[in-house]
Amino acid sequence: MPITTVADVDKQTLDKIYQLDIKLTEEDLLVKVQGYPVPTYDAFHGWLIINDVEDRYDEITAFFAKQGVEKVIPIYLAMLQGTSWEMKGTSVFTFPEVDQWQSMANTLIFLQQEIVPIIGDVIPVSGDRSDEYNRLAGGAGQSKHMQFCALDMVPVKSYSREELMSKLKEIHSKVGQKYQVGLGIYGGIRFHIDTCGFRQW
Repeated sequence: MPITTVADVDKQTLDKIYQLDIKLTEEDLLVKVQGYPVPTYDAFHGWLIINDVEDRYDEITAFFAKQGVEKVIPIYLAMLQGTSWEMKGTSVFTFPEVDQWQSMANTLIFLQQEIVPIIGDVIPVSGDRSDEYNRLAGGAGQSKHMQFCALDMVPVKSYSREELMSKLKEIHSKVGQKYQVGLGIYGGIRFHIDTCGFRQW
């Protein structure tokens, strides 16, 4: 249905279209964490507004809090598809279905209780993924990222790969089966955690 014009567009609105109102820099929207480009909360907040999902984000954060999840990670990064989005032509973030929220809550609780106390703070560089993004990124066909159950992360602290691997494998051997943890260790200090099946690679 065509939109019928009811009034002239005011100058203030036009100025926002034609002129730069707030001079943002790359650092306002993107920061490097262990070499990975991670969107800032300001960037995410803009995505929330444009996609009209602010209320849904409030709902998911309230759900996590009710499950006992504390501020173990910046929650918005659980919805970050990955750090190669600029080459994929896909959305930076994606919003998971409600029936998947519990899976991520389980993963966050595992991080909170077992990973962060030993490794220190971690920053996600990939969380929930759409089928399209996962395919373009070369993810596994049954990737737990598409079930909102998995996070790929890097530690905030400086670790050698060998030191980090040793700590993660020890945690996995002790409590991995209890939490049904999938542990993957990639090149460098990037690692994968999910709570959707006990395994390691």
